[in-house]
Amino acid sequence: MKVTEEIFYFPGINFDCNVFLVKDNMSDELTVIDCGTGFFFDRLIKRISQEGLKPENITRVILTHVHFDHSGGLINFVREYSPKVLVFHLEADSIEKGGNGLLLAREFGLEFTPTKVHQKLREGDIIKAGSLSLRVINTPGHTIGSICLYDQDQKVLFSGDTVFTQGSFGRVDFPTGDAKKLTQSLIMLSKLDVQYLLCGHLDIATKNANEQIKLSVKNARLWL
Repeated sequence: MKVTEEIFYFPGINFDCNVFLVKDNMSDELTVIDCGTGFFFDRLIKRISQEGLKPENITRVILTHVHFDHSGGLINFVREYSPKVLVFHLEADSIEKGGNGLLLAREFGLEFTPTKVHQKLREGDIIKAGSLSLRVINTPGHTIGSICLYDQDQKVLFSGDTVFTQGSFGRVDFPTGDAKKLTQSLIMLSKLDVQYLLCGHLDIATKNANEQIKLSVKNARLWL
C-alpha cells in the first residue's frame, strides 16, 4: 500500500509487525523500517516488487526495537541485500550478540542470528530518507530502547510498538517494559503534530492521528 509518494506500508502477517519502506525518488534507494519475523520474507519481497520497488535497492534497515517480530527478518535482508543496520544504542548489543533477553526469539522457537549494527542511534539523531528528516525519539515503556521516528514538516510518525491506532499501545510485561515510562512516552508523543501514524501493528492512520494518540494516553491512564 502506498501511503505517500515515498512511503509504502506492508501490513504484518500473523505475528509479524507492519513493515514500512521509504523510497528516495532521486536515487531509488530504499530504507526499511522494521522487518518482521522473517517467516514470510519471500512473500514480503514479492509484495515489495509488486509495488514497483526494487528490493536490491534496499540500503538501510532501521529497527524501532529489537523484539523478534520486528527483528527476526533482519538476517534475511542482510544476507540478500547487505544494508546498513540502525538500532538504538541501548538495544544494539542484543542484535550484535544474539541470545534471547530482549529479543524474545525463543518464544518463537528460534535463536536469533547475531548481526552487525552499523549505526547505534541516539536521542535526537536525524535520519535522512528521501525527503523525510526522521528525528529519533526514545520512547521507553514497551522496551527500554524503543524509538519513534518523526518528521515534523510532513507530520509523519513511525511509532513502532509504543503507540497504535484505536487507542491502543504497547505491552509492558516483557523484559524492560515499564508502565509509568510508557505512559510518559505517550503523553510526550501526544504533543507532536502528527497526521500519519505508522505503527508496528494494527491499521495505520493517515488523518486525525493526533486524536488517536490522545485516545491512547487516555486509555493508558485508565489501564496501566
